[in-house]
Amino acid sequence: MDHTTCLPVAAMQPRGTRLIKAVFDEELPVVDHGRGVFVYDADGRRYLDGCSGAVTANLGHADPQVLRAMREQAERITFAHRGAFHSEQSEELAERLGAMTGYPYVFLCNSGSEAVETALRLTLQYWRERGEPTRSRFVSHAVSYHGATLGGLSLSGHPQRRWVAESLLHGFNELTAPYAYRFAQGRDDTAFTAWLVQRAADVLDAHGPTSAGVVVEPIGGAAGGAICPPDGYLPALAGLCRERGLPLIADEIMTGLGRTGAVLASRHWDVRPDVVVLGKGLGAGYAPVSAVLVTEPVVAAISAGTASVTNGHTYGGNPLGSAVALAVLDAIESRGLVANAAERGAQLRAGLEQLAGHHEIIGEVRGRGLLQGLELVSDRVTRKPGDPIGSLTRAVVLAARNQGLLIYPATGGVNDAVLVAPPLTVTEEEIRLLLELLDDTLSTLGR
Repeated sequence: MDHTTCLPVAAMQPRGTRLIKAVFDEELPVVDHGRGVFVYDADGRRYLDGCSGAVTANLGHADPQVLRAMREQAERITFAHRGAFHSEQSEELAERLGAMTGYPYVFLCNSGSEAVETALRLTLQYWRERGEPTRSRFVSHAVSYHGATLGGLSLSGHPQRRWVAESLLHGFNELTAPYAYRFAQGRDDTAFTAWLVQRAADVLDAHGPTSAGVVVEPIGGAAGGAICPPDGYLPALAGLCRERGLPLIADEIMTGLGRTGAVLASRHWDVRPDVVVLGKGLGAGYAPVSAVLVTEPVVAAISAGTASVTNGHTYGGNPLGSAVALAVLDAIESRGLVANAAERGAQLRAGLEQLAGHHEIIGEVRGRGLLQGLELVSDRVTRKPGDPIGSLTRAVVLAARNQGLLIYPATGGVNDAVLVAPPLTVTEEEIRLLLELLDDTLSTLGR
């Protein structure tokens, strides 16, 4: 009898490794090193990183400026808990982020998921400090992704990631996504915006005194593939929040710090959320670091009450992560990478539109800057996705990898889509190569 476990042993188990992988028996290349926008595997094969890993490696790989900052900080100190010490690095990072984005307060975390949880908890604490503890219900979009923790998954309209934990989650994702390709149903942008806003107003009013805030991705990422709202939508949604005194929380984990050709994607629509969540590009793949940007009213309410924050994580605000993020911000500003994202993004978009003219599998090209999405369809007229949904995405991602191009799957169970999002350092010549490799990819699929 096996006394080591209370559970029966299943017939099928992961083979050949102790490491639990995302897909147990999936054969993937073994990464060896990276240089600039290229990644090399253990067999010496080169891949153009057309998605910055997971839309994270915004400076590419092995950036000398960041590596130098990492070495210098590692020789001083890598970790000090914020309950025992403040650090110059975290103080400076907060100052730099505030100056860059215009937000007066910054809370540092490790990952995007943790930062989303922190944004929720800061907002809940804001309401409790104000004496309104019934306000605990957030709303978000029905096609969205806000992280792998329970709060983030409760916000996420991403069936493929929610299903295991469904019984533990809240049904926050009630708003219709501003996803014209799937949901406009013949309405033009003006009519679609009015319809979306009315639905949002109805949801908020139905929750009344339990409403705590609205959480949005200014441009949808992993769940749909660079879903851009119609131009009037975000300003109108911000207006609904102002009228009801509700915080607007922007999840800019994927879009923030230059990815879309603006420091924050919400600026494309002149919207200033009350809380902004940053991740991914803040550490640019060199260290786990994220941040929550907070406006004066939220901090003032907490300061006038308990004057302390009730949550935090072990590595949050650690000196090494903060030093890396400072080097990343230095690179973004000194090299003009926000402007480069806009310029190279325009080149990428034009090339993708050309490819759409040659390949029937592309139903729509959308996005901003260097965050571009391709909607994949089996039939352009009916806009039918793959059968099953996700199959086209998997086929294109695999075919691209075989061609030496990395792109990101962005299907949340309602569509087939991929993200094309190379590092912000990408050059004109590298964009041309990316487009050639993608053209070859789609040609090999006969689509």
